[in-house]
Amino acid sequence: MNRPRKKIFVVAPTESVLTKRGNRHPALALFLATYGYELEYVSSDFYHAEKRHFSAEEISRAKLDVPYSLVILHCLGYTKNISSRRVVSNILFSAKVFFYLWSRLNRKAILLLPSRPVEMIFAAAMLRLTRGTSVALDIQDIWPDMLIVKNRLKKLAFTIYCNMYLYSSLRSIDKFFHVAPSFVEWLHRYAPKARSIFIPLGFDEERWPIVASKQHASAKTPSRISLVCVAQLTFQFDVLPIVKAILNNELFMLTIIGEDGKSERYPEVINFIKEKAMKNVRIIGHVDRMVLVDHLVSADIGIVPMISTSLPNKVFDYIASNLPILALGQNDISDFVRQYDIGWCTSFDHKEIRSLLRTLTRGQILEKRKNVQKIRPNFSRDRLHQQLLKLIES
Repeated sequence: MNRPRKKIFVVAPTESVLTKRGNRHPALALFLATYGYELEYVSSDFYHAEKRHFSAEEISRAKLDVPYSLVILHCLGYTKNISSRRVVSNILFSAKVFFYLWSRLNRKAILLLPSRPVEMIFAAAMLRLTRGTSVALDIQDIWPDMLIVKNRLKKLAFTIYCNMYLYSSLRSIDKFFHVAPSFVEWLHRYAPKARSIFIPLGFDEERWPIVASKQHASAKTPSRISLVCVAQLTFQFDVLPIVKAILNNELFMLTIIGEDGKSERYPEVINFIKEKAMKNVRIIGHVDRMVLVDHLVSADIGIVPMISTSLPNKVFDYIASNLPILALGQNDISDFVRQYDIGWCTSFDHKEIRSLLRTLTRGQILEKRKNVQKIRPNFSRDRLHQQLLKLIES
């Protein structure tokens, strides 16, 4: 195989082989390096999910584990996702990346990065204008739209701040791909003539090799339907309607995975569970990626109670596990579920959810699971990476 002539630089501040959550760009980097590209991966030493810095030992081990150059730059830490310190951190890190890459980029290079933070998009646009490099933006999160801020004044200030960067930078970027159909509307708000291709997050086949041989909960415990929700209980995920819907209904068991007790909605959820002395809801914290596989393949239905619109990783984790999906709200997820007939859609009204759950039968769950199995191969990253390869080489 001839080595591709282009060098690729991937910049992902909050995602690398060091992080446990989110592996879209590490998986993509591994694919491109294996394909033959010379690749440099730039990330930070701050672990966004756990709000801590990686140790020198962790970083050294990670650099030895990947077949590409891994560059870890220091990043100012922060304790809150929505804070002035995080804004300062984003600005400083984006500036650091700009100066690091400026002398390394040329017209034969490609810079690939996610659509947040907005400061990094601006830095990438400036690199394209000054160095002539091609920039591919992975639209997998859209600010200010997806960042839920209840304080109206803070929301307005954040929107103005994001718009300042986005209006001045997105029109200068030449390649786009998006993970959710509605994200094109966000792109066209700032760059009306831009074109983007749909490449969802998908799932890693190596992580889900034995799904077919696993029994789902319905085959083991026919008296109870197992519901699972993978989510931190932030403002973006409202799981309380599901909890209320199964109150006093022991036919359903709900497991919430990924909550560490620190998210915004956690107090109201745990207080309701305790107040009602519910025995059919359990909350467990972060689990190892392979432990999560075991949880999902032993469930019956995956829940996505997402307020904002997107097609997050958990949707494809459910698909990889052959899990039918219950989507709350009207968004990309509910459209996706309806398009492929792989589950059910409802509002956030707990009474409507309760009525839906009461009508479910084992046969209906099995039929939806068969539909999931039919579409599962389409969302393997092995297949999706080939689409991205065409974009990079175009």
